[in-house]
Amino acid sequence: MSFLKDQIHGFISKGGLKAGLQPVEGLEKEEERVEELLRLDVIDKDLTNEREFNNVTQLACFLTGRSKSTINLLDDVSQHSKNTQGFNAIESFMTKEMPRSVSICQFILAAPKEQMIIEDVKKDTRTQNFHKMPMAPNIQFYAGTPIITKRGYTVGTLCVFDEKPGTLIHSQKEGLRLLSDQVSSLLEQISPKKKTEEEQLGGEKSPIEASYYSAASILFTDFVDFTQLSENIQPGELIETLDQYFSSFDLLMDNHGIKKVKTIGDSYMAVAGIPEGKPGHARNACAAGLDIIKMVDGINMQRTALGKDPWKIRVGVHTGPVIAGFSGSGFDVWGDSVNIASRLESASEGGRLHISEETKLSLDQSSGITDRGEIELKNKGMMRTYFLDNLA
Repeated sequence: MSFLKDQIHGFISKGGLKAGLQPVEGLEKEEERVEELLRLDVIDKDLTNEREFNNVTQLACFLTGRSKSTINLLDDVSQHSKNTQGFNAIESFMTKEMPRSVSICQFILAAPKEQMIIEDVKKDTRTQNFHKMPMAPNIQFYAGTPIITKRGYTVGTLCVFDEKPGTLIHSQKEGLRLLSDQVSSLLEQISPKKKTEEEQLGGEKSPIEASYYSAASILFTDFVDFTQLSENIQPGELIETLDQYFSSFDLLMDNHGIKKVKTIGDSYMAVAGIPEGKPGHARNACAAGLDIIKMVDGINMQRTALGKDPWKIRVGVHTGPVIAGFSGSGFDVWGDSVNIASRLESASEGGRLHISEETKLSLDQSSGITDRGEIELKNKGMMRTYFLDNLA
């Protein structure tokens, strides 16, 4: 940082502290996050006239009906505005680089995988003193979406602002998420270090590489009272029965374009939306879940006719961010979204599909949805969940 910039930063930082702004501190994996930003090597690049980035900020304003949009990168000290829409010359100059400690975007780093919607900047406890800062822009509404790299680190934000308070509907939030994914891909493409890494591998990409997906839908199933069922059946028949069910599930996954992840005991796991990232993955996962229940009912009718006990299935689906890739044992998916999907399945009932609110918001609201209210999910606390009986 030059001497002049250092002086300006110091002045703005002191003004922010005097106004009552509280910087975000104690961030987890902050050193690794900054290292990821250095890997991209884009902080010093001028992206103001890059057509692809201009398209993103213009689309963000158009999609949300807001007057201003910007792409910001956040290192450990500063916020760097790389591309803006709707800013006049003075605003662009003032926001091009500013102390992170007085920015609104810094608060996203406290929950780095979540969008942050501030409907009224003057009323939110995090930002209520923002306008008291010298030369503060007139921002009443703020919506920030994290820019997350393929390695799962939040390096910046795609933001929209407005001079009037407001909110966003679900489809607008999803649109910003998709645009943020596009920014992440563009940053990876212009990173010279990415090319260097591939050259070091002889021009080939590593066969083992995990990628971050900002949205996917995870499906889990298991059988009710499986331990008791397994005690009353011969090992050979147990394996044969599980294979019958799981083989039928595999066919259903193929029909719905969903990727099977693995089976663990009597549990079956699959994921929709990876790697293609197309919309509709929540519906596909739920359709597969409902078909699994129907398939199990059909197999159970056969078992009952043969004088055998029916097996009841529980299904859970959650939509959220994941990391997916290949480990030593093959393809796998990781992240808190996976844990939530598993907890939803465990808290479901026999013959029912249990979904999260995030999944519900991605479905046609005229579907057969039953609100369960808030229930406690193991190690996740209280969450609002739903049963899905049919899709519109």
